[in-house]
Amino acid sequence: MTIYKYYDSKIHILRQLWALIFKDIFDQFSQIFDKETDPVIRLNSISLSYVGYWQDHPDHYRMVFMSEGVTQPEVSIFVGDEQMAAGLGLIYQALISALPDQQKEQTIKIKTDLLLCNLIGISHALITISDYPWSDPEEVVKMAVQGVLKS
Repeated sequence: MTIYKYYDSKIHILRQLWALIFKDIFDQFSQIFDKETDPVIRLNSISLSYVGYWQDHPDHYRMVFMSEGVTQPEVSIFVGDEQMAAGLGLIYQALISALPDQQKEQTIKIKTDLLLCNLIGISHALITISDYPWSDPEEVVKMAVQGVLKS
């Protein structure tokens, strides 16, 4: 009960923890963005770092994506946060620079969403179905990125 002296509810605690987790992930994205000049390699590296983070921290994955008793409206407030928008915006920017030609903003948004869904799905499968003999995660991520770039 002492923790509730500092936080109003479970969701407030989770939001604080989620913010720390995503700060780590987005800091990795920023480092990759600053160091890697080749757009396709940058996008692959960001994607690999995302999946790699969850593989290295499966308990963080479960806390973010599998917390019980959390409602969609409670999560929506967090997802709309400026930190989340900026971090996910790095994926969007990496994708724009990796695409071979100018595409409509709506198409780039769809491709960003598709890539995120792929990366979350890959992470989810690796963490929750760990006994299955999955292909090399790096190869799966690279193929997901290639598919988004070519579609």
